[in-house]
Amino acid sequence: MASSATPSPDTISDSELHHYLERYPACIAAISDARGAKPGQISLAALDQYRYGAALNTFGSGTPDAAMGLADVKQLVEWKLRHGKFRPTLMKLVSSNEPDFVEDIIRQAVKHHHDKSDVPGALNILTKLKGIGPATASLLLAVHDPDHVIFFADEAFYWLCCDGSKAPIKYSQKEYTELNARAQALARRLAVKAVDIERVAFVLMTQPRDDKANPAGVTKLPTGPRAATTGKKPPAKRKSPVENPSAEVPVRRSKRGKQA
Repeated sequence: MASSATPSPDTISDSELHHYLERYPACIAAISDARGAKPGQISLAALDQYRYGAALNTFGSGTPDAAMGLADVKQLVEWKLRHGKFRPTLMKLVSSNEPDFVEDIIRQAVKHHHDKSDVPGALNILTKLKGIGPATASLLLAVHDPDHVIFFADEAFYWLCCDGSKAPIKYSQKEYTELNARAQALARRLAVKAVDIERVAFVLMTQPRDDKANPAGVTKLPTGPRAATTGKKPPAKRKSPVENPSAEVPVRRSKRGKQA
């Protein structure tokens, strides 16, 4: 179940949503610093700037300045792998697509979505690419239409469809249809963009507590009255036999000899 401090998508207010949205940059920066990057590897923070900055500026205007190519797809997939669950074979599969085929498929999908407002149909076109399932396909489409299409992120699905519970996800078209419908309902209610809901969900599900001193939730602070004054967790309370019926009362043995 969702934390009691985590607002429901059905009741979250406009001010609450924007409060969490404003926390996203600090949240992702702290996570990026904590994870670090291998030599020659782009940091998560830099990939995030591409995902929500350069990529949206280039492809998200409704009339893209350029066609999305294989290099763009690979950078977005790298962001997806570093931002969420790492899948070691995914990049190899994506890289095996022919560049011309990638551009053609994405152009077809974006046109289909633009002409018919048919998200499932556009995703079906994008999944013709090797290594591109519904989740990654939704990312490519969301970059082209950030106002109305949400990326199929785990955090978004947990918050919008599972009441904040980290339930198993099959990454199916049916699940994404439910996720996008719920995101659109919230977007209409508060007049916000799908891309903003996506980032709010990430903050809520990675660091639900409203802790300004620890915006990314990288480390957990001790809890309890004693921890608040000493900085240490209080010792665990031993349960009596009455509190723990399954505990056995120890048998007092004579010092004159042990029972066999």
